[in-house]
Formats: sequence, C-alpha cells, structure tokens
Amino acid sequence: MFHKASKVRGFHIHASDGEVGHVDDFLFDESYSLRYLVVDTSNFIGGKWVLISTAVIERIDSPNKEIFVALTRDQIKKSPPLDTANIELVETLPSFVIM
Repeated sequence: MFHKASKVRGFHIHASDGEVGHVDDFLFDESYSLRYLVVDTSNFIGGKWVLISTAVIERIDSPNKEIFVALTRDQIKKSPPLDTANIELVETLPSFVIM
C-alpha cells in the first residue's frame, strides 16, 4: 500500500522499547528513493532531529498513525542528527516572499 508523505508527517515513531518522537520530514536520494525519516525527538531527548533509515521500518499502522522500527530508544538517541546530512543548501534556507 502507498502512503502520501503529507499524511505520514506527524506519525509517531515507536522503538522496540517505547515511543521516541514523530516524523517531521523525509530525505530522498538522487534516484528519488526514500532513504531516511527525519524524526523529531523533542519529547524524548530534547529538541533533536535524527535520521532513521527506512530499512529499519518494521510496520506502519496507518489508522493509529504509528511507525514501528527495529531499533531501541538508545540506538535512536545515537542516530545521526539532521545537520550531518548532505542536503543541498537551497533546500535548507527559509522560504520568503517578495512583495
């Protein structure tokens, strides 16, 4: 089954030993393959965005808006932070409107 990214944003992430945060964004590679979930762990480790590989997703519970991953909370805590990702600069700048 397919899911729209706009609907998955906000799904809660569950490690094998408890909840850790929610999906905030997604990272795709040059071939448009979804590689990472950007997870906001602010309720767990205080305002940190980490990258979780899509390879560790065990299942998605759409009705309950949950994603279960094959990692522990400690492993997620040690996951690479978002600022280590090689993201094109133009994608990291704030948007603005010229009037």
